[in-house]
Amino acid sequence: MTTGIARHITASSKLARQVALGALLSLPVMAFGQTADPLAPFIGTWSGYFTTQDNPYWHAEDLICFPGCPVELHDHLVELLRDPANDKRPVGELVGESSALAGKQLDSILTPLGKLVRDANGPENDPKLHCQPYGFVRESTNPLPIVIRRDGNDLLIHYEEWSLLRTIYMDGRPHPEHRTPTLLGHSVGRVENGVLIVETAQVNPNWISDTSHAGHSGELTGVERYRVLDDPHRLELELTIQDPVMLTKPLVITKTWLYTPDVELVQDECGALPGKF
Repeated sequence: MTTGIARHITASSKLARQVALGALLSLPVMAFGQTADPLAPFIGTWSGYFTTQDNPYWHAEDLICFPGCPVELHDHLVELLRDPANDKRPVGELVGESSALAGKQLDSILTPLGKLVRDANGPENDPKLHCQPYGFVRESTNPLPIVIRRDGNDLLIHYEEWSLLRTIYMDGRPHPEHRTPTLLGHSVGRVENGVLIVETAQVNPNWISDTSHAGHSGELTGVERYRVLDDPHRLELELTIQDPVMLTKPLVITKTWLYTPDVELVQDECGALPGKF
């Protein structure tokens, strides 16, 4: 059938070819797997492995990096898992090797003050134990579901973790010159080549992760790059943070969610679960 149509068009007049081209151009953009709205792919509910474990779209490395992890850990673990020579090695051993590599990498880019802050931090003085919500880095990579929705021309991210709301301004505005730092900072975004890019600044000092105990200062800036893959089952984040006070080089963290339109967020309250905080 397709071959016959092609032959007919080839043999037809210039006018017929113009008509055929016009028909193709008039088809909805969605027919080609694209959308005229660059924000549409990101809208919806996205869940991490912590709450959505039984799903075929998870990759093995996602299970280890469910609260976000340094890209060195993620990429090294992927290499180990794909190498047939490691088929008989326990997964825990592979994770341990990758974690050690990432730990050395982080240690190599911490400033002297960054190392002092990391060494002083511990489970006993984690702000969350005093019912203080996560800061920008931990909240943007937390393991609980998120909802991304429109707020006029802007985006709003609703995090189940701590039930926080975050506005991403999409109108091209810069960060304000004089603004009091906040927990999640000030975020502006844009879409380039299908990637949602969010730049954040003016944050309060806080922790970078539960596992490393590293901290960041109010000078931290972050660039998030969100991509929707597998039409549209996976939302992948690459977060690059820079902090001249605590880091000598940028730190890159990766995190994945899955599209879960049937999931509804629940109110997260400190102390609501026995033994939590």
